[in-house]
Amino acid sequence: MKIGYTMIGVNDIARSAQFYDVVLGTIGAKRIMENEKFVLWSDNSGQPSFSICIPFNGSEATIGNGSMIAFALDNNEMVHKIYDCAIKTGASCEGPPGIRNGDYYICYFRDFDGNKLAAYHYPHDDHL
Repeated sequence: MKIGYTMIGVNDIARSAQFYDVVLGTIGAKRIMENEKFVLWSDNSGQPSFSICIPFNGSEATIGNGSMIAFALDNNEMVHKIYDCAIKTGASCEGPPGIRNGDYYICYFRDFDGNKLAAYHYPHDDHL
């Protein structure tokens, strides 16, 4: 199975797009597609892309309880870089960078709409 992209709902597309431009820019992602209700970022690595949208049904965007999107990064420094950028740009901390579950170096944060995101480095990713 190959995942092409992930999408989360937001309530203010302009504010959220600016937030993700900065945060995802720290890991090399750029906007590659957008319209008035949708923005998609990619780092052109062939890996899944990330997107935000205003919900199609017109209802307010809400967070998914138990849902989280995690960005796999090349090293621990990148985990710190994206975390620091997210917090400085207005995200709330759900867990600062650190080692968890053995070898996972991971951080957690929430965007303006409460969507939970993580960034991690796992030295054994080739075994997943």
